[in-house]
Amino acid sequence: MDYRDVCGTERCVWFTLSDMREEGRRFLRWAKALGCVWMNGKEIDPEAGTDFFTLCIHADGTLANVPAMARASAQFRGVKRVRFADFIQTDR
Repeated sequence: MDYRDVCGTERCVWFTLSDMREEGRRFLRWAKALGCVWMNGKEIDPEAGTDFFTLCIHADGTLANVPAMARASAQFRGVKRVRFADFIQTDR
């Protein structure tokens, strides 16, 4: 599996984390293994963790943080959103 399989026909998929520490690092390890990089081109360092509860994987393999204001914005209402823990359960 790689990021193209994750996104399918979607432009991007937003993943919600239950906690930023352990699950955040797990998500980042998973995204890195999929071949993702940060939007600025930097390699993902899973041990650095994340300060966001929602992260986005784009169809081109770039990863981005999703701020709370974007999560609440009507502009992004159509974006596919999944809980990371649920997605990993069904992915196995």
